[in-house]
Amino acid sequence: MDARFLFRCGWCMSVIFLGIPSMGAWLETAHYVAPHVERLEVRSEARFATTNFEVVNAPTPELAKLLCETAERCRKELAILWLGHEMPDWAARCQIRVQVGNTLGAGGVTTFVFDNGEVYGWEMSIQGSAKRIVDSVLPHEITHMILATHFRRPIPRWLDEGAATSVEHASEKENYRRHLLQYLREDVRKGLPFNRMVALKEYPPDPMPLYSQGFSVVEYLIALGGHRRLLEFAATAMESGNWNAAVRQYYDKENLGALQLAWVDWVAAGSKTVATTAPPSVIATPQSPYTSVYAAGLDQLTPNKMPLREPLKPIIR
Repeated sequence: MDARFLFRCGWCMSVIFLGIPSMGAWLETAHYVAPHVERLEVRSEARFATTNFEVVNAPTPELAKLLCETAERCRKELAILWLGHEMPDWAARCQIRVQVGNTLGAGGVTTFVFDNGEVYGWEMSIQGSAKRIVDSVLPHEITHMILATHFRRPIPRWLDEGAATSVEHASEKENYRRHLLQYLREDVRKGLPFNRMVALKEYPPDPMPLYSQGFSVVEYLIALGGHRRLLEFAATAMESGNWNAAVRQYYDKENLGALQLAWVDWVAAGSKTVATTAPPSVIATPQSPYTSVYAAGLDQLTPNKMPLREPLKPIIR
């Protein structure tokens, strides 16, 4: 995903753009098509609106309704997951444009404006198979919108992309984990030192290591303290500019370097759940707040983790 921030006369437009296929789209071609999409006659420009979303060009009215209602469901359940409560309705609907096809890489573009503490002007374009749009693209894009509504300012790329990726389908997340192991190999060394990672406001020339690492770091911090502690940590660090102090306050590590070493050990051990350092009151549950209506039963199939072929090395350079 590619986020560009344009500042003009006190306002900022944020473009959240997946300009490349999802990791899963690189590795496999989805063969799933929603049954009703196969059976129904395709009628262009089908529309459907809910309180906060309007799908404007779905191939069928039934799919327009499904995508709009899924977007509302994601908005509600992901807000509860990350924030602990539902969000107020937006002042205007987010228009969603969609392209559905089994051969399309899954991805999305979401634009919005930051203006003096307000965020508005939502527009989204999404593409992919019907299944992947429902279980990965919509949750991903709507997580960007939830974080923008919460912080009301641009946030670091690793956090924005990592959080959005963390709610995708299990198969997509497993692909990111596998690629991360390759990036962290001693002969590849594409991992980002944490002090550089937290400072990135734009994407590096090769963004995929940032995607994979950002997702893994978010996953690790959620395992340590839950979703809301992660957002509190980020808010404190962004406000003060002192990430080391925020690490000590929220995760009981001396500094970013110590956090990075602990994360590398966690990845080397297979990204297994760790004992939480947060009190129960700040840990969000459930970890998986929704299940795609298309993917019912598929989430029970957990891909085997790819074993480490070479030891990981700390990536502070």
